[in-house]
Formats: sequence, C-alpha cells, structure tokens
Amino acid sequence: MIDKETGWYFMHASIKAVVLHEGRVLLCRNPREKWELPGGWPDREDGTLAEVVRREVREESGLEVHVGPVAGAEIFTIGQGKVLIVAVRATVSGAVELRLSEEHSAVRFFPVGELPADLEDGYRPLIEAATASPA
Repeated sequence: MIDKETGWYFMHASIKAVVLHEGRVLLCRNPREKWELPGGWPDREDGTLAEVVRREVREESGLEVHVGPVAGAEIFTIGQGKVLIVAVRATVSGAVELRLSEEHSAVRFFPVGELPADLEDGYRPLIEAATASPA
C-alpha cells in the first residue's frame, strides 16, 4: 500500500511468538486448517514487541511467557497483499496449562525436530532461527 501523505510503500506487520518449552514449540491450528505460530497485530496500547508477544500468547493459549530476542523477519504474500512477519523467541514462564481461544481449533506443543507437514509456509525457518539462538 502507498501512504497518501508520504508516498511511502507500507505493509501490515504481524508479530509471531516462537514459544519454546522443553525442546518443543507451541503451534496453533488456524481456520485454513494449517498450524501457525501464535501472534497477531499490534494494538494501539502496545508499546513494544514484547508487549504484543505476551498479550497474543496469553489470548491464544493461556500461557505466560518470558520474551527474548527477535529471531527473524520475513515478508509473506497472503492473497493479493503482503505482510511482514516478525518472529520473537519466547519461553514459558509459568504453568503449562493450554487454553484454546476462539481464533484456533487446536493449540499444542510439537517437538522442534518433528514439526507438522501442514505448518504454514515460511514459519519453519523462523522456528529454526529461534532455536539456534541462545536463551
């Protein structure tokens, strides 16, 4: 999209969490029947990436997390548009009691070395980058 005032091209950004716990990564089943990382759009109240990650993970899974560094970012083409996906490494900070949100049909942890075949395109390299970085 082109901003009318500046003439700059811009795209939406979605902040995704690579939530790691005991060698496993948290994934959510989306309406397209594919697995994806939890996360979403920043709200007006969010002031940092960490705030987005904590809020989105809590909303989508019920988990509390410690937020780490950015693991990577990629531009995805979705339909006719593009979106910037920023993946942030996170670890579970409390009890692991998963709660399903209205946004997904399932939420569960997968071993990092055994990711599902129907993982949304582009997430695998972001998960690999997050698991390669130090805690």
